[in-house]
Amino acid sequence: MKSGFHNNDARFLELVTENRPKILKICRVYAWNRHDQDDLYQEILFQIWRGLPNLKEDGHAGTWLYRVALNASMSFVRKKTSRGADQTTTHDHAQLEQIIENQPVTEARNDQLAHLYEAIAQLNDLEKGLITLFLEDLSYEEIAAVMGLTESNVGVMLHRAKKKLSTFMKEAPCTTMP
Repeated sequence: MKSGFHNNDARFLELVTENRPKILKICRVYAWNRHDQDDLYQEILFQIWRGLPNLKEDGHAGTWLYRVALNASMSFVRKKTSRGADQTTTHDHAQLEQIIENQPVTEARNDQLAHLYEAIAQLNDLEKGLITLFLEDLSYEEIAAVMGLTESNVGVMLHRAKKKLSTFMKEAPCTTMP
């Protein structure tokens, strides 16, 4: 992100535009239907806008954005759960195509991605965050900064989360062969 932005509107638009795919992936992990994803996306944007004046260094904007997005997502899930709302694990093909932007779309690939997201949904909120950041190719150091953990804790917790994810994937194997 360019430094020297004094205009919060331009800074906000640039930050959101640069990070939109990341925000959408986080929404898909924490909210399973289109309506909830849209609501969560709006909540994340609101929290980014609200916190933007407190962002001191543009060099840390990516880490800060992930932290805001994950915190907003976890709060969103807690609110939905406390109201007795049930998260469903349904996907439509348009959502799955958005997940794999710029990649060839095949029915087998859609099924694999749906299966992966259903398995991720079974993880707890912290594990979902770790896996999401790992899938975004963040280093352990960056994940630690976003999650407020030590690098060694990230390594241990990520290993456990991947092991759980693997178990969930094996328990309910994808029905379509690649």
